[in-house]
Amino acid sequence: MVPSSKNGDPRLITAAPFLKCTLDDLRGVWILVERGYTSQAAAVAAAMFENALTAAVVAGSKELAIQAQKGKHAQIPWGAKELCQLDAKREMRLAEERGEKQTPKMYEDNWTIGYFHYKWLCQVKHPTWQAAIHAIQSTVVADREYAVRPGPNNLPQDIQVKARVLAVSLTKALQAIKSFFITLDGDEKSDEYQAFEEKVSKVHFGVADLIKLQYGKPSPIQVLDRSFIKTDFSTLREKYGD
Repeated sequence: MVPSSKNGDPRLITAAPFLKCTLDDLRGVWILVERGYTSQAAAVAAAMFENALTAAVVAGSKELAIQAQKGKHAQIPWGAKELCQLDAKREMRLAEERGEKQTPKMYEDNWTIGYFHYKWLCQVKHPTWQAAIHAIQSTVVADREYAVRPGPNNLPQDIQVKARVLAVSLTKALQAIKSFFITLDGDEKSDEYQAFEEKVSKVHFGVADLIKLQYGKPSPIQVLDRSFIKTDFSTLREKYGD
């Protein structure tokens, strides 16, 4: 355990259960992808996405932690889109604290790309023709014939989907973990803190390498309804390239 003087902080108390759910979901996603059940992994990843952003935003704000505790019907008071917006604001605050200039355009780009990833997961999670047609490819037995039976998808065209599910899942889990850790304000000189920093760095660059391997390859699953996109993502293109 990382030594900290913030034990009992209401932000951490509120965020911890959702961080636990995030980590459980991530484990489930990993196991499902490893065994070839990519669509099922995406369904869990969509739930994990919301758990992760809930943990991230309440860990970073006492006001949001209180709102989360007072939600009606034991539900969190924000949907996926609003969670993406709240998390983008959290990231902007952190950047400003580091002395980095932030703009409304950067905020718009950041929350929109996050919500785009969530919408992509939902294209696999929900009953869509894209997901259904992709699924039956794994049990094709002859031209235009397929078997209606359960089984993993180990086709080459599913690799891009697997990589994307894992990349989105790991990225959101990291956001939740880092937000929680920032509020924890642990002893940076402790062995536990150093070990944490090392693991986070390893996972961060591992995710980046994973994305690069599949970058530009066609995906059998697309976000077809893009009416929510009101930006050209220029600030992200400047930062990460096309």
